[in-house]
Amino acid sequence: MTGTGTELLDELHAAFLRYVVLPSAEAADAVTLWIAATHGQPAWQHAPRLGVQSPEKRCGKSRLLDVVEATCHAPLITVNATPSAIFRSIGTDDPPTLLIDEADAIFGTRKAAEQHEDLRALVNAGHGRGRPAIRCVGPNQTPTAFATFAMVALAGIGDCLPDTVTDRAIMVKMRRRAPGEHVAQFRHRRDALPLHGLRERLAAWVRGAP
Repeated sequence: MTGTGTELLDELHAAFLRYVVLPSAEAADAVTLWIAATHGQPAWQHAPRLGVQSPEKRCGKSRLLDVVEATCHAPLITVNATPSAIFRSIGTDDPPTLLIDEADAIFGTRKAAEQHEDLRALVNAGHGRGRPAIRCVGPNQTPTAFATFAMVALAGIGDCLPDTVTDRAIMVKMRRRAPGEHVAQFRHRRDALPLHGLRERLAAWVRGAP
């Protein structure tokens, strides 16, 4: 049984709080609703980004991304893919959700950011529909348009995301757990499968499957 929307969102919300200490109740609500939105992206004109920033190591950003990966629509996670590979992966009518971890290694310094300018441009362009990337393809170098629209989450340490990205993003600024705050350990082999079941039920509800 799929469950009602309220029940599914409550279950998803509880899953995040089980494994991650989020900075506020509002952040937990925002991440939950962003995940639900990934399953409805064929209906959207714009795709808000999810930006996850940690002031230092061990603040839970990667664990948050683990739960996002297990529950969002068609996750495509990367730490070092080329822009060409990415837009060839997302250029479909029902694109995957792009998850970029270690964003501080990509945008954290001016030199690194300059080397990844194409990726920044792709993330910016994909916020809205109708902004394709043009590349020459094949032996005849035929100009070909690749769609860039997709939901994207980026996670990194420090204030590393370009302002052109954060301007289009729901920002979650993580923190270390306080004394007395506890979360369950997340193990992919053990914990991802039940969350995949939740993902399937959430997708069926959002897309109106019988």
